[in-house]
Amino acid sequence: MLITYYCWLLPEALARLDVVIQDPSAKQPDNVMAYDNAVSALGKICQHHRDRINSAQVIPAWLNCLPITGDLIEAKVVHEQLCSMVERSDVELLGPNNQYLPKIVSVFAAVLCGKDLATEQTASRMINLLRRLQQTLPPATLASTWSLLHPQQQMVLQSILSS
Repeated sequence: MLITYYCWLLPEALARLDVVIQDPSAKQPDNVMAYDNAVSALGKICQHHRDRINSAQVIPAWLNCLPITGDLIEAKVVHEQLCSMVERSDVELLGPNNQYLPKIVSVFAAVLCGKDLATEQTASRMINLLRRLQQTLPPATLASTWSLLHPQQQMVLQSILSS
């Protein structure tokens, strides 16, 4: 009941979060914690209120903000949420014809190459998802996705996936 009561505030909440996220100085050291928390809040709205928002627009916008790296507590929450959405093959997250898959792989690579951006459990789930993609994607799609990664990320992922 209480959640339903506050749903009329969602458009205003989304607009205010967008102001924080789109601010040109959002990722500056003085602002990165607010940015990361705004991205996390946006993800929670996507998770809990997707039927009350334009999820086909908002979820890809949220994905575009990832990975987050300033607030390590929120980073773990957000990256776990991303992992869960990929595991359930979330249609809005993957996009038409899996068009957002390269971005997802890029986020996974950044998280796995980063420091303390995910729990061990989430990192393990990401590795399993990458292995599954490696086995199921056509070689050309996989090669094209891989080519978008930084060389260091490619090396780290190749090392992880070959072990």
